[in-house]
Parts: sequence; structure tokens; C-alpha cells
Amino acid sequence: MAAALAVAPAAAGAVPERIWVAPRGADAGPGTKARPLATLHEAQRRARRALRSRPAAGVQVILRGGVHRLGAPLRLTAADSGRPGARTVYRAQPGERPVISGAAAVPGSSWRPFRAGIWRARVGDVATRELYVNGRRAVRAATGDYPAGFRPAWNGGGDASGIEYLPTVAPEGLNPAAWGDPAAWRRPADVEAVILTQWKMMTVPVESVTPPAGSAPGLLRMVEPAWTNANLFRDADGEPGIWSFWQVTRLENALEFLDEPGEWYVDRGSGWLYYMPRPWERMRAARVELPVLEALVRGGGTARRPLRHVDFRGLTFRHATWLAPSGSDGYVADQSGFRLVGSGNEPNVIGHVREPTATPGNVSVRFGRDVRFVGNRFRQLGAVGLALGTGSQRNVVRANSFVDVGSAAITLSGIATADHHPRLPGQRSVANRIAGNLVARAGRGYPDAAGIFVGFSSGTRVIANTIQDVPWSGIAVGWGWGLLDPGGFPGLPGATPGMWGDWTTPTESGGGLIARNTIRRFLGQLWDGGAIYTTGAQGTSADDGLRIVGNTAYGKRPGAGGNTFYTDGGSRYVTVSGNSSYSNPIGATDFGPPPRAGDPLPYPAAPSLGDGLPYGSDSGGCVTYGDISYVDNRWQQPPMAVQMALANIEYALISAGGLVPYSPEGYFSVCPYESGGVSYPTNLRYAGNETYPLAP
Repeated sequence: MAAALAVAPAAAGAVPERIWVAPRGADAGPGTKARPLATLHEAQRRARRALRSRPAAGVQVILRGGVHRLGAPLRLTAADSGRPGARTVYRAQPGERPVISGAAAVPGSSWRPFRAGIWRARVGDVATRELYVNGRRAVRAATGDYPAGFRPAWNGGGDASGIEYLPTVAPEGLNPAAWGDPAAWRRPADVEAVILTQWKMMTVPVESVTPPAGSAPGLLRMVEPAWTNANLFRDADGEPGIWSFWQVTRLENALEFLDEPGEWYVDRGSGWLYYMPRPWERMRAARVELPVLEALVRGGGTARRPLRHVDFRGLTFRHATWLAPSGSDGYVADQSGFRLVGSGNEPNVIGHVREPTATPGNVSVRFGRDVRFVGNRFRQLGAVGLALGTGSQRNVVRANSFVDVGSAAITLSGIATADHHPRLPGQRSVANRIAGNLVARAGRGYPDAAGIFVGFSSGTRVIANTIQDVPWSGIAVGWGWGLLDPGGFPGLPGATPGMWGDWTTPTESGGGLIARNTIRRFLGQLWDGGAIYTTGAQGTSADDGLRIVGNTAYGKRPGAGGNTFYTDGGSRYVTVSGNSSYSNPIGATDFGPPPRAGDPLPYPAAPSLGDGLPYGSDSGGCVTYGDISYVDNRWQQPPMAVQMALANIEYALISAGGLVPYSPEGYFSVCPYESGGVSYPTNLRYAGNETYPLAP
């Protein structure tokens, strides 16, 4: 394999054009090793010229060590394409470590003491959602969790809709005096309200503050359409439910909230950056990076003119932000990094909309063919690390490391109509390979994202990756919960066949392989996910379905409810064989704590009454279709069998005998579904599975 991925030689007798770039180069120079250029953009211009004059030779842009700070993204099109055997290559000088950065450095000389352990530096009118100090992600200034006196109030989306509040200020109240009264916030429009609930995360900016009047509470009026979208997922009574903005987990992004070492806030109105140093940090000697670019590399071909035969090798992509969540759409999660934007989304009881919008990549390629990312480092990014979008064909992502990424580390293909039922051959995503990568601490800003997400694609290989310390699922595959498959299987509670269209042909999903990956310490923050999570039909039969083979999963957060191998709504044609799961005990439901004692605006406590029920197993799903085989796996170590038996009793008592979610083999489902006399999931096959360690 290594030989196959080596940089292919140019045509016989043709020497690739070589262009060097260095942070201290000069764009007026020749671009040689001795006299390199200064910018990637000038190197790209000369590379294009070389591709036009000698297309059979190929071109190599060689980056010297140091930080290459971009003023704008490097944008690649079909004009940057190479050829088989004459590729376009962006690579590191051997033995050196170039960094492609989208940040502005904040020099030590800019910092001055402010007050109470807080320092500040003048940075001007910059927009960012990230800050890094001495190589470590700083924390946006935030309140404590579940602040008292804040109660979301939908009220039909009218003028009284928003977050009601009553000041509760210490020592008499429950919140610190610094932020307990929103009417005293200096810049309320900077503030965002956040909720983490089950597998979702939402953040909605404040528009304005109306103080209390007499006994009537005040109101945080929230921006639109984010607030409407955050309350689309309704209960049976038509009111915002447990997947809407029913509770405030915390408030973020105000100077008043800055009270813990490692927190920061930037005041765009005054141009000041505020930071509370950790005890060992000395600001005048600190390395402070303020990401300002939202993209480092954007590859954008088309279905008919894709970007072809381009390599990125040995580079470090570091320090980029993503600003959309600060705008009118906020960040309203559907699932796995896809979010609701704009107006016109319909309220529903299923917790999802048909076509949410993907989180973008700080490095991205759309309509890329034979594009390779090999041996690179993706560090300290604010969105998706690497997004390979619609029309990804025969691309390779190998031996890279993704550490400290805001959303997913890697996404492949998408979930739009062009992805699941493409009209043009060039829109298909086919035969891509994600192998031998390290993913660690993804989802730092948006914990609903999986470490690796694969949308609608065929022949995808996800092999021998290590994924660790992720807040939700390790690997997520598919979309649609059966509603985009032929027949429109309603793989969500409350769904109806055909509600997302009448699809008569299969989706692009098929022939996938997830093999020999190690997934550890997953579900670290949210719950109702898994090490490997699937949804929708993964082929048209077991022969061309998804194979999940030889993976190892361990170290799930003990309290997190979820299934290690989670074949969720509509999953069909999946073979789970030869995998190992250990130290993944059954978790529990957790819809958030009840209101604090003495809260002057207690929110409904009903969701919290569902907390603590056993939830999950090594295999399971909700409204799963079936045709799934579990063969020769090692799992369900004691005491899971005992826990499952007790859980069955508990659920049966709660539902008066009508719900027993654990099968004898350990399959977990709290979403029974029957149609036409058929009970789902159908055709579940268990064979040769053993407990780990082996029972005596």
C-alpha cells in the first residue's frame, strides 16, 4: 500500500516543476530552494502556469518550516489539477515542519493587567470563536452550569418568546453578582445561550434584554431564525419538547462571565481581548494565537470539472475559526454536526429535518477525485477538520492526525439529494479510503459531532484509525433513518412512510467497510450514541451492505446511555463481525437536572423524571429495520447480563408490561415498531458471540 501511495513519478523524461515557499521568502524571487517565495498564493499562481506549459510533468509546491500565515484561504479549482503520474503536490520540505495558519499572533507586548486577575490586549475589530494560549485551547467565558432564574418560554414565537429571567444575585440569590442580573450586562448581544441535551447541542445568541417589570420576569429576546429553529422539535401537545431549547445549560461570551483561569472574551466594540491566565502563565511571554480565517484550504471543482490528482503531504493545518454560530442562525443541531438554518423549517415530533446544513471544513474539497491527504497534522481548528464533500471519488486520507478540532475530524460526502440520489455521475461519492489516522478530542466546540462522519457513499473504507476522547459517537455512517430509502421506512418514533419523499431507487450507500479501528473513551459528554453508529439502509442486500469488522471499542463514559455498535433507525444490511467491546457498561438516560432549590423560575421538571433508566447495550437501535448479523464478536462482559435482566423488569413495570427493551441476546430497543403484521427489527442474527472475558 505504501508504494501505491508514494508520489508517482512524472512521465518519462519530465521533471516536475518545483516551487519553494518559506515564511521569510519573497514573492518577487524565483521560488527556488535558495530563494523561496513568501506566499502560497503566489506559489499557486506559478504552479498553474507550470501546469499549463508542461502538463505532463506535474508540479510540487514545497513548504519550508515555520508558520505560513494566510490572509485568505488557498482556493483550488480544476485549474490546479494534476494528471496520473504528474500530480500537483503541496508538501513539506523533508525534515521540516511547515504550519499553515489562519491566526493572528497577539504579541506579549500587547498585554496589560486589567482587574482581578484578568489581562487584556488591544486586537481591534476581530471576529473569532477560538483562542489558544501556549498551544492550549482557552475557554469562552461562561456562567456555571444550569444557572438559576432562566426559563425558556416559547409562547408561539411572538414578542414574549425567548428566555424569561428573574435576577438571583448572591449572597441572597443563587447566581454570582457579576452576572446574575442580565439588565446589567455591558454587551448583551454578545451573549449566547447554550443547551446540551441527549445527542444535541444548540447555541442561540441574545438579541436584546428587557428588564423585569414588577413581578413579571424580564426577557432575553433571542435572534431569529435561530430561536424558532431551536424550538421546532415538539412533543405530542405541539409544544417544544426535550430536543428543543427547554432548559439553559449555560450562558457564554460576556466579560461578566470571565471568572475562571483559562477563560477569555473579545469585545469587538472596543477591540479588547480579555483573558484570565492560568497560574503558570505569564502573558508577556505567552504564545497567544487568535484564529481569524474560517478556511485554510478550499478545493472546489464541479461535477463535470472536478479537482483531480492533488496531494497534501507532511503539512500542519492549524488555527482556523468558524463564525456562523455567532450569526442569526446560531447553532441548532439536528445530528452529527448538521444544523438547521434559515426560515421555513417545519415543526415536527421526530427530532430531525430532511435536509439540514453541514458544518463546513476548515480544510475542504468538493468534487475532488484522486485527492490525497497523507501524513498531515490538523490541529486546533474551529469547524470540521477535513471535509470531503459531494462528488468525492477515489480520495485517500491516510496517516494524518486530527487533534483538538471544533466539530468532526473528518467528514465524507453529505446528506443532500445530490448525495443520496445524485443526478450526475460526478455527484456520486465512490471508493474513498480513510485509513491509519489518529482522531483525538474532536467535537470541542460542537459535541454533537462524530469523530468521523460518512454520508451517502459507496465502496468507502474506514480502516485502522484510532479515535479517542470524543463527546458523542466515534464513527457515524448514513442518514435518513429509512425515510430516504425505497418505501420510506419510518425509522424514527412518530415518523410516517413517505414523509421525506417517495423514493423508489436505493441511495448511494453500499459496499462499505469499517474495519480494525480502535475507538476508546467515546460518549464523553453527550449520550444516545455509540462507538460505531449507523442509520438507513447500507446497501440493497447483505452482499453489498456495510461490514463492521474487527474493531475494538472500550472506555465509554460509564454513565452515558448508548449502544457500542448502534444500528439506529432504518439501519439495514449490516454485518457486525469479529469486533471486541469491553469496559462499556450500560449507562442511563439523562435529560438534565431538575430546577435548583429556590429557583424563582423553575422550568418544567417533567423531562428530568425520565432520568436514570438503564439505556444501551453492545448492540441496539431505535426503530431499526433489520437484516443485521452479529457474528463472532466478544462483548457483554459481566455484569451486563444482570443489568439487562434488571432493566427489563424496570421497563416492564413502568410500561405495565408493554415494553421489554432487551432481547435475550442483548439487543436494546426502546422504540418497538410494527407495521402490516411485521415487528421490527426483522432478521436479527446472532451467532458465535462470546462474553469478554470468557465466562468460566
